[in-house]
Amino acid sequence: MKALNGFLDRFHENLRLTDRMIADARKSSENKKLDSRARIQYLKILGAAVEERERILLDIKAHLLGRGESGVVREPSEVWDYNSEVEFERCFQNMLSPWTHEDLKLKCEDCGVWNENVTHRRFHHPYPEEDENYDLCPKCYDKKMNESSVENEDTAVAKAATKGDLRTIVQGARLTIKLLRTLPVDERITKLTELLADTPSVAPGMEATYETYRTMLQKELDKAKRTKDDKQLANGSGEVPKV
Repeated sequence: MKALNGFLDRFHENLRLTDRMIADARKSSENKKLDSRARIQYLKILGAAVEERERILLDIKAHLLGRGESGVVREPSEVWDYNSEVEFERCFQNMLSPWTHEDLKLKCEDCGVWNENVTHRRFHHPYPEEDENYDLCPKCYDKKMNESSVENEDTAVAKAATKGDLRTIVQGARLTIKLLRTLPVDERITKLTELLADTPSVAPGMEATYETYRTMLQKELDKAKRTKDDKQLANGSGEVPKV
């Protein structure tokens, strides 16, 4: 028996052995030289082998297509918009092809070398810059990490926030305040206090803009507290309402 190369080859091997079992059981169940009891037993084996093959095929299908939110194995039409059955059959036949170490090699995007040491690497950057993704060999990964460290040192002073950033923050704060003013004063104070207590991480260069946002919320909180105090003084002053 051929040595197994990997996980997908085990699917293939299980399917091949089950097909052989089905063929042997079918042949034996039709053998006139056997008595009826023996042929019935082979028919039972045949039925069990067919069910096992259906289970293996379903496992392969789930491996290739995945499962939906309900846990049901997805259909080819849910994965491919056009020629879904043909595309699935191509994918299925490709999976049944024996894997070798050549299939496990990836190409380094920097130096172009093909080997099994090449792997996916992600380089994280502070917002709003997008993360970078590369397939790199260990040597090129170390090189890129060193270059990234030098760039970080050179850009220690972050870019200042643009006028557009400031305008967006101010508009967001005004909208928040407008919505909060529809609430009773006690609820308004609670919500504003919660917003000011939240201290998220701020992207480099956005500190001043974020402080502008907090200042606007703080002023609205102070105003809400004064309104509450005025109402309490009016209710506790003992003034007789004018008739």
